[in-house]
Amino acid sequence: MKVGAFGEVMLRLTPPEYLLLEQTDSLRIWYTGTGVNLLANLAHFDLEATLLTAVPDNRLGDAALAKIRGLGIETNFIIKSGQHLGSYFAEMGYGLRPTEVTYQNRLNSAFSLTKKETYARSLFLADLDLLHICVICFSLTPQVAQTAIKLAKEASERGKKVCFDFNFRSSLNEEPEKKQQLRMYYEALLPYCQVVFGSAYDLRTLLGYEKSDLVDEVLIQKFLKEYQIEWFAGTKREYEENQKWMKGYLITQSEVLETSKRPLTTLDRIGTGDAFAAGVILGYLESWSLNETVEFSVANAILAHTIQGDYPLTTRAQIFRSLNQPEQDLVR
Repeated sequence: MKVGAFGEVMLRLTPPEYLLLEQTDSLRIWYTGTGVNLLANLAHFDLEATLLTAVPDNRLGDAALAKIRGLGIETNFIIKSGQHLGSYFAEMGYGLRPTEVTYQNRLNSAFSLTKKETYARSLFLADLDLLHICVICFSLTPQVAQTAIKLAKEASERGKKVCFDFNFRSSLNEEPEKKQQLRMYYEALLPYCQVVFGSAYDLRTLLGYEKSDLVDEVLIQKFLKEYQIEWFAGTKREYEENQKWMKGYLITQSEVLETSKRPLTTLDRIGTGDAFAAGVILGYLESWSLNETVEFSVANAILAHTIQGDYPLTTRAQIFRSLNQPEQDLVR
């Protein structure tokens, strides 16, 4: 099976040892982004993974490509142009202080400025089984949004499966008119999709579904039937008795599955949603049962919280061990 992703490669800059930006004179760097995170995890699950994106035509782009290859991701369709890589600072949280993300230089990145005609879209799609699109693309420039929609349409016409993640970032969409533009993009993309990651909140706030007495699951199933989407998946977080918890859900037009809540210990939260999505995609492509898929996916997301950096570099064996032997704390 081969999965392709369209998304931005980003430079993550993180102070060491839970320091704030005001306290540090050094930064750790990762070349990351939703597409990179997702594909790196799928490559660790022994699927073929390839990325369509643009990186700067300079040493920064060279380093990003080297890192991406090292994660097991094919880079044949990554083009080099421009000078900038989108970046963000991540000040790691501790205790009651949450992790804080500060974005910079998104609209002038190589990815944001590249037009759809520049990419070898037909060759990229040729041998894919599934295309993933991170809809944070819709929060960048019009040319990125147009490329995402065009790719989804072309993939659907070729009989490929398409999935996307709402992945809404309020800090990138502060203007009131932005949500209306996003809704137009979503409505253009959804007819081509089979798997969607999100929540009932996304449907109400981003697609304009009316607030009603409908419970979340019924609202989601209404959405699935309207767009003829197969799967809708996501996670829920809870906090009680000084403990954080997570559970996952997977909803079809006729079924609703939700895992029991599990305790959550967080070293690094960033990228954990991508871990959940990678698990769902694996189960979807390999025709697992809904229950097997959602249990595996939430276990993967929980494990990803214990790994520093964005990449959820878990393996199938590690995830099954966490499910079957949760008490084990030493492997040798």
